[in-house]
Amino acid sequence: MNVALYHNLPSGGARRGMVEMAKGLVARGHVVDEYCPATADVSFLPLAGTVRRLKILPFRAYGVCPRRLPLLTPYVTAARLCADLGRLSRLSRQAAREIDAGGYDVVFSHDCQLAQNPAVLRFVRTPSLHYCHHGARAHLSQAERSSNPGRGVLEGAKRAYYAAPRALYPWLLTREARQNIECATLVATNSQFSVESLFRVYGVGSRVCFYGIDSSTFRPMGLERDGFVLSVGALHVYKGYRFLVRALGRIPSAKRPRLLIAANSTEPDERTIIEALASEHGVPLAITCVRDDEELARLYNRAAAFVYAPVMEPWGLAPVEAMACGTPVVAVAEGGVRESVVHGETGLLTERDEREFAGALSAVLADAGLARRLGTAGLSRARGLFTWHRTVDRVEELMAAARG
Repeated sequence: MNVALYHNLPSGGARRGMVEMAKGLVARGHVVDEYCPATADVSFLPLAGTVRRLKILPFRAYGVCPRRLPLLTPYVTAARLCADLGRLSRLSRQAAREIDAGGYDVVFSHDCQLAQNPAVLRFVRTPSLHYCHHGARAHLSQAERSSNPGRGVLEGAKRAYYAAPRALYPWLLTREARQNIECATLVATNSQFSVESLFRVYGVGSRVCFYGIDSSTFRPMGLERDGFVLSVGALHVYKGYRFLVRALGRIPSAKRPRLLIAANSTEPDERTIIEALASEHGVPLAITCVRDDEELARLYNRAAAFVYAPVMEPWGLAPVEAMACGTPVVAVAEGGVRESVVHGETGLLTERDEREFAGALSAVLADAGLARRLGTAGLSRARGLFTWHRTVDRVEELMAAARG
């Protein structure tokens, strides 16, 4: 098949998944062309040399207001973000015309970091398979983002004054995302949890296509475990690092491990909050930027345990990568991790309770036999169920179904 691969992805798990799917399709004889707006991060796991060609569509997002304007910042930001959606929609219409003229058999679309689901789906006439990575994630409320949301007459007046601009963009974004995904010929996603979320939020049916892992990279290396615990993912509020720091702070100081966060991207404000929390709770913390798979695999192999606490993560590649390296997983039982990690067999799952999480992690760190048993079972599960070969099998099946 001739495939038009369309996305607007940043670095991270969604980009990794898309790249592995594209590589698998090309290896099986399909011809793939990559289309994306200039806001996509094509430097992370680039597909040069794999796809036939890369077409970058010129686009520069206005984004949030870059400076504070008293009484006006939320209004200006809302206007800029809404304008971005309109401009991206017009760009997508042009891209759809080019794709339709290219004689492709199917459009294989992926998430848009600005519109969630890409607007090209509304305009393209070629049959489309949309892989929805975000799974309609329920993001944290504003109250979750701040430990002091503020009360009183003045705060009430401020909330009322800013209510309209703060509501406008989320409303428009949700409407746009729903309209876009409704136009896909077929929708795939990464977990049964995401299937349910997509139906609840967008009212669309979808089919599960699990991610895989590269077992030639993420593998046991025989390295000595260094005693730290590892968490992997972008340093954003919804990744749950605040919870992890507070949970580790409940472990007695003499037994408290160092927390290493390997992040592919960082929100500066969130980093400041995490570092302050770690200092407050006496948690040894290191944050490093890792974009190289071999380096990341070595970190998994050196960690005493992998800890994971994102809020309603649709799937989560990192726990599967950890299992593939034979590293025991301790995670909050939310979202897709409940489908990848088997509690008591390949890892330990807890409620979002700091004491319970600290107890589970302490048990793994104190019992070498338990850690070894969980790691061995996790390795077997990751290699048996979550491979890119199986993922690409499913993608081919779904593309054929989209074509009818």
